[in-house]
Amino acid sequence: MGTQKREYSRLINTIITLGSILIGLGILLFVASNWDKINRPAKILIIFSVISLFNLGVYYFRFIKNTYLGLTEGFCLIGSFAFGAGIWLIAQIYQIHYNFSAGILFWILGILAAAYIYRSWTVMVLSSILSLIWLSSYQSYYFNREAYGFFALAALIMTLAYDLKSRFSIFIIIVSTCVWIAHFWTLAHSGLDNYYWEHGMYTAHLLLAAIYMLFGFLLYGAGMWQARIQRLVSYSFLYKFFGIVFIAFSTYSITFVHHYSKHHSGYCPPAVMALILILAVLSAAIISYLYNLAKNKQDLIESGILFYFLIASLSAVFLSFAFPAAASGLINILLIVETLGFIYLGFAINSEGIFRLGILIFFIDVLSRYFDILWKMMPRSLLFIFGGALLIAGAVFVDRKRRQLEEKMRKTPIK
Repeated sequence: MGTQKREYSRLINTIITLGSILIGLGILLFVASNWDKINRPAKILIIFSVISLFNLGVYYFRFIKNTYLGLTEGFCLIGSFAFGAGIWLIAQIYQIHYNFSAGILFWILGILAAAYIYRSWTVMVLSSILSLIWLSSYQSYYFNREAYGFFALAALIMTLAYDLKSRFSIFIIIVSTCVWIAHFWTLAHSGLDNYYWEHGMYTAHLLLAAIYMLFGFLLYGAGMWQARIQRLVSYSFLYKFFGIVFIAFSTYSITFVHHYSKHHSGYCPPAVMALILILAVLSAAIISYLYNLAKNKQDLIESGILFYFLIASLSAVFLSFAFPAAASGLINILLIVETLGFIYLGFAINSEGIFRLGILIFFIDVLSRYFDILWKMMPRSLLFIFGGALLIAGAVFVDRKRRQLEEKMRKTPIK
């Protein structure tokens, strides 16, 4: 009965939220349709009145009535959009010259205050999405600059995201960091002469993969650290999941490096090497620290596997720099070892999510190797028939083993 009541309350709040959003949009559209007929003082008054109206509504239903949380979230979201619209409208009214990224940044800073005051998860999500938009627009407008200010903004958003328990906002910041890394790598290589840019893609590809790989180790280490803190344990799997995704798929991306073997090795920009060293040191430090603090066998296994994978990954990447002809074999072996290791790790720490992710990565790798190696070695029809049969047989076998292992994991108590 309690579950039904919660579901009913959630449904009512959702309907109220949608209704309040429609009302807010109606008001904004009405004002927009008559905008040209309104004089400048009236326009300014309307902008501040609309923003104030929705914020007063949020304050009333949040702090005075303390009811209809859906209505509160709806008003808060519309108020945030009205604030953003007000920034551009005022700039238009007074002919203020600005770039798009500056307007987005002012918008973010304004609604972050609202998210904190009103404890609004919807505004928190909006601000995190806008941070990704701001970073992309800033990098487009100032291509030759690094947006180091992003880290200050990300720290602020992450602090509020933890406070408001917004996992989606944390996810967006992780994605935004990936965008920053990609621009950093591009900018570092764009300063080199065309010879190294056109003929040194082998090295460039390895460097980018190494950065994302180390970022994955850092994320997983952060997840392990949070798993040991009671108030942060709910965020642990998010970091571990994306840590494995970055580690595995960065490695996967360079299993095809034999396609680049005809290119000469390029030059490694000092800035890229510095970033690689920083990420490597941070990853090694946090994993080693957690290994020394291990309280049970599961902690020892998890931190031990991650540490050895970190060393193996760095070794494989640097050996690939030195011996391009052996790179494909080294990286493919590394990926198989990591994939099987993550499958075992999921079983060892009783994590069905990590176990299933490891199986998914294994399937993707096997399927890729199948087409990569056999594509030119047999007729296309036989290739697909044999491949389909292999996939079906493999899926049945892995699913059977998955069920057995998951059942065993459920029965095995966590020590």
